[in-house]
Amino acid sequence: MTAFSDQLLAQHQDVWQRMQQHRFVQDIGQDRLPDAVFNRYLVFEGNFVATAIAIFALAVSKAPGIRQQRWLIGVLNALVDTQIAWFEEVLARRNINPADYPDDLPGVTAFRDGMLKVAQQGSYADIITLMFGAEWMYYHWCKRVSAQPQQDPHIRRWVEMHAEEEFHQQASWLKAELDACALTLSAEEKQALSDLYGTVLQWEIDFHSAAYPESEDE
Repeated sequence: MTAFSDQLLAQHQDVWQRMQQHRFVQDIGQDRLPDAVFNRYLVFEGNFVATAIAIFALAVSKAPGIRQQRWLIGVLNALVDTQIAWFEEVLARRNINPADYPDDLPGVTAFRDGMLKVAQQGSYADIITLMFGAEWMYYHWCKRVSAQPQQDPHIRRWVEMHAEEEFHQQASWLKAELDACALTLSAEEKQALSDLYGTVLQWEIDFHSAAYPESEDE
């Protein structure tokens, strides 16, 4: 029987491919991403780390057992100890003032506020679906693009971070956890998660489009 996570991927191939072939992904793959676009993206994504911490903390509180909590606490530690420090260092090295890149654009706020609202109001399975949607997507495009050269060392490191085995293990854990959750769900509940998964991918598309100021409503 096809795993539930693979069913979601099959059901939402159109939006999956649109994210995999997004302008942002293509520009990195062809080593032509404008500095201003990456700088803006760094501010948006760096700000989202705080939201991701809140989301994973909610996952810990809603997790069904200590096994899941142990893993999720490890994710939280990595976000707090590693990711935030990386963004702080890169923003400083690139002389980026976050105030120069307001993150109140529709594509950014819809992603940030939508993800957090689902995590606050939804179930553990909802949160796992959110993060599986985001991280499985990131791993796949970054793994593919990592085979190409990127002259900008910060872009290169960002791609590598999401193509490394450690990140693959994280995305794979979310995938397996989603499949485990689905075993106890009704058909209606599974459909709701499928709809949520498609929404997350669209949020990701709009979030990445917002890094291009001339195409905010792309």
